[in-house]
Amino acid sequence: MSSSPGKLDQHWPSQVKAVTLREILEETQGREILLEERIRQMAQRYNCSLEELEARLARGEGREHPDWEDSIEWRNAVEALQRARTLQNILEWLVNSLAPSPTS
Repeated sequence: MSSSPGKLDQHWPSQVKAVTLREILEETQGREILLEERIRQMAQRYNCSLEELEARLARGEGREHPDWEDSIEWRNAVEALQRARTLQNILEWLVNSLAPSPTS
């Protein structure tokens, strides 16, 4: 990547277009919405945070099924949401880098 804002150097793959990145960005945003909804559902089901549920389970308070399985799914959703947000930030940066600069 070049150091000048708004432009990418000649090493940018020519087959990757800004429109493709925007489509991937939209898909990532959609995935983020689904993950957020799943996390909300779990918080409502257990009426606590994930950390509180994990602490209860660590103390032996809770059932193996479904509590442990739900805690694993919930933790996976939280981690996937973090990755989706990171990917979204990267894609937004790339899309902005591909946008024509006002001076060009």
